[in-house]
Amino acid sequence: MAGIGFELRRILGKGSYLNELSAYLYAALISSGPWLMSIFTLSVLGLFREQTLSNVEHEVFRSTIIYTYAFSLVFVGFFQLVATRYLADELFLGRAESTMRAFWSCCAAVLCIGVPLAALAYLRFDISGYYKLLAVMLFAVVSLIWLAMIFISAIKDYIQIVLAFAVGTAISIGGALWLSHLLGPEGHMLGYLIGQSVIFFWLLSRLLAEFHLGAVFDKAMWGYFIKYWELAAIGIMYNLAIWIDKIIFWLAPDARTIVPFFKTHDFYEGPVFFAYLTIVPTLAIFLMKVETTFYDHYRLYYAKVMENLPLHAILDEKSRLVDSLHNSLREILIIQGAITVLCIAFAPQIIAMAQLSPIQIPIYRIALTGAFLQVLLSVVIIILFYFDRRRDVLFISALFLVTNGFFSWITTQMDAGFYGYGYCYSCFTALFAAYWRLDWNISNLEYITFARQPIG
Repeated sequence: MAGIGFELRRILGKGSYLNELSAYLYAALISSGPWLMSIFTLSVLGLFREQTLSNVEHEVFRSTIIYTYAFSLVFVGFFQLVATRYLADELFLGRAESTMRAFWSCCAAVLCIGVPLAALAYLRFDISGYYKLLAVMLFAVVSLIWLAMIFISAIKDYIQIVLAFAVGTAISIGGALWLSHLLGPEGHMLGYLIGQSVIFFWLLSRLLAEFHLGAVFDKAMWGYFIKYWELAAIGIMYNLAIWIDKIIFWLAPDARTIVPFFKTHDFYEGPVFFAYLTIVPTLAIFLMKVETTFYDHYRLYYAKVMENLPLHAILDEKSRLVDSLHNSLREILIIQGAITVLCIAFAPQIIAMAQLSPIQIPIYRIALTGAFLQVLLSVVIIILFYFDRRRDVLFISALFLVTNGFFSWITTQMDAGFYGYGYCYSCFTALFAAYWRLDWNISNLEYITFARQPIG
């Protein structure tokens, strides 16, 4: 996404406050588009639930959307980082024709593996066969959207990405409301599915307009799954780590069964999901300013290495790189810290606006702290990826997954006053490990740069 970040940064250069606001809105939608739009859609449809569905039907629909986004993200995580690495290498070598080959290969794998898995998962759910079919189709479409977002970043056409999500979301809302009157809960799901399909085909049409249709199989890309197996493992583990605490709570003794086997945990889910919304501004700033500024210094450092310049010139550039990184982390810390503190201070009012119970305020506050730590963790992991420290990220992702699952399970065995602490402490543990590895790598950057070069 750094390429899109550079495109957005050009808007900032125009000097207008309106242009600056537009750039940040674009960045927010691009960095958080899929899940941000899903939360918005669920919120709007929830306002009209009494006119369309019964409470149970609406809860089944809401849980279907949440399950779909959770498990599709984990599933696509296996392909996500490997495909990103392959695409980056091919574009660097000037082989843009590989883009669609890789895309079709990933789509085929996702459909051939994901659809049967989703069908088996929904087989035992106590819902109609038509609804199961639509739920499986939604899983496939959302998985394809995750894939398309990887490849669409190569085009750097942020306007089309925003338009795709805006139009698709509007159709999902309108279609769900209209078709629910005609077909009930199945119509509700069908309308939502149509809107999400519009998003995917919009992104696909933009890819086809930019790149040649290409072959439907890319043998070279599959070799990357062996060469860069750590990326496949990281993609699954990190995405699962984000969701493992919710899954643990869905299986907790005090979880509520809507219909077999749809489970929800009303007391925990709501505050955590609203806490996640607070990290959207930081993700936008990182995409548009922090990552691009860091990349400028990163590129200059390695350019001087490749040009065989004197060591003092390389060390000077390393100093500027480190200063840029520290400034970027400081900026994120200040901005996200301010947002988190404000939300903690006004938690009662926010919880009331969200129509949650006042007894959920402590969970919301600790979840805000956890979200603050998680966004810092995400930033540090991205920086480690720039230095190709795959093993470090693999360790951190595994640590995040294990601690979030274990600590969250412990809290489910305790009083409700401890809910959210497992997530928060796991984020802190993973962040501590990530920052330790980043600091070590930065301190030994010149040694790593030269010692890892092939001999001969």
